[in-house]
Amino acid sequence: MHDSDLRALLGDAYADTTDEQRDAISRAADAIDTRWTDPDDEGERREALTGAMLVILGDDTDERIARRASDARHAYLDAQAALTGAIIAGAILDPIEGELPRASRLGVARMTVRKALGK
Repeated sequence: MHDSDLRALLGDAYADTTDEQRDAISRAADAIDTRWTDPDDEGERREALTGAMLVILGDDTDERIARRASDARHAYLDAQAALTGAIIAGAILDPIEGELPRASRLGVARMTVRKALGK
């Protein structure tokens, strides 16, 4: 990452960073760009660079970020289980609704509905 890119990225905070921090951010940005090369990966690149910068600048730790990621994974699994239960309940309460209309109404794939219903 060029110095001009670092200045743009850090804005006013650039003056508050050390050479070592700027070098670490530049190296992290390069590694992240190598890891996520697809243009569609912009969101992942942005979040990865944010995480790296938080740690490098001392605003967070890798342990706290890892804990939040673990908590989010558990919340996702709980939400998926709740969705499965909701699909089952919906099929019990309205057995006439087909899989495709149910999936469309819920904003999920038809296979999600089928899997929840054990098909």
